[in-house]
Amino acid sequence: MPEDRYSASREDMATAFPRYNAAALGFRNYWYPIALARELRRKPLARTILGERIAVFRDGGRLYALPNRCPHRGVPLSTGYREFPGTITCIYHGWTYDLATGKLVAALTDGPDSPICGKVNLRPYPVAERAGLIWVYVGDDPAPPVETDIPAELLQPNTVVEGFSQVQRGNWRYAAENGIDEGHAKYLHRRALWTATREMPAWTQIHMAPTEDGQWLARMGDRVEFADDYPGLGRWPKPPRFWQKRGRGAVRVGIKLPCWLLVQQRGWTGFEVYVPVDETHYLSILLGTCQATGRAAQLFRAKYWLWFRWVFHGQFNGQDQWIIRQMEVPPERLYRPDVSITAWRKLCQDDTRGEPQTREHAARAVTPRLTVEI
Repeated sequence: MPEDRYSASREDMATAFPRYNAAALGFRNYWYPIALARELRRKPLARTILGERIAVFRDGGRLYALPNRCPHRGVPLSTGYREFPGTITCIYHGWTYDLATGKLVAALTDGPDSPICGKVNLRPYPVAERAGLIWVYVGDDPAPPVETDIPAELLQPNTVVEGFSQVQRGNWRYAAENGIDEGHAKYLHRRALWTATREMPAWTQIHMAPTEDGQWLARMGDRVEFADDYPGLGRWPKPPRFWQKRGRGAVRVGIKLPCWLLVQQRGWTGFEVYVPVDETHYLSILLGTCQATGRAAQLFRAKYWLWFRWVFHGQFNGQDQWIIRQMEVPPERLYRPDVSITAWRKLCQDDTRGEPQTREHAARAVTPRLTVEI
């Protein structure tokens, strides 16, 4: 057992990471995926991430992102119309904004010489499309290249990406902690269809360490026991059925900032992204990927939608979502397998690029820059 194993036995562990505890709305200065690219068509896409309401537009082959609130009366711009190329017009009174700059260029119901024009500016969000996903940068510092925050596995040539997104109840931190949690799969998922042909361990010992490329904080196994004697109780679990075999679980499980989980399977890789929406909701993006072309790529897509989507991302992950919706922490009492959770909290405490998002940050994001003439 490595000597630097991080203890998870203290009851007050949740208070040991104040920076992480303050991040109910996530961390600023990161690129976040907000949707699969195919979800954005001609109609604008409305998303709330880190408490900030954002509208994403595709116009003339380019992407644009603005605060999803008209400064006049607070109506979502995502419900507006495209009266002119490169603009969006609020559905309520016809205030029209340039998509690239966020400037108010017309107030249609006040005539062409409306004096309000040029006095209201919305701050655009950096937005990009990569790896089959739409990414938005939330923060005050200049945005780094979007590739900085994209897992390298998604940027490899011939990467096939399938998946879906859905807003779920629960805080994003609960979802991330559940994803990297070492102990729950051995009991919660023991009766899942995904694990029906697998002999599940009774308990394990692990430590957390960076992967060789430094991208992920990964679970590293030290000991596995498939059955054991529990004092005063007996042996658990019962012997496996003849169809249940060992060694069919995930090859590697890792987590990275700001909210990514990797579950490397045999032949394909799953990603889970937990994008903060508000204190009680998060955007769950579940991806299945592989490197393939031609017929092999088509076969993977078919297998994903016929099997992985419903059994792994559906019923298996559905068990996790059910638990996350019910979690109430703090207070909490951790045990040894929670070394994975405390290592993740320590990573967030020590290595995040930006500060925790606050309600004040989110409120400022929708406040336009106004020029007032006296």
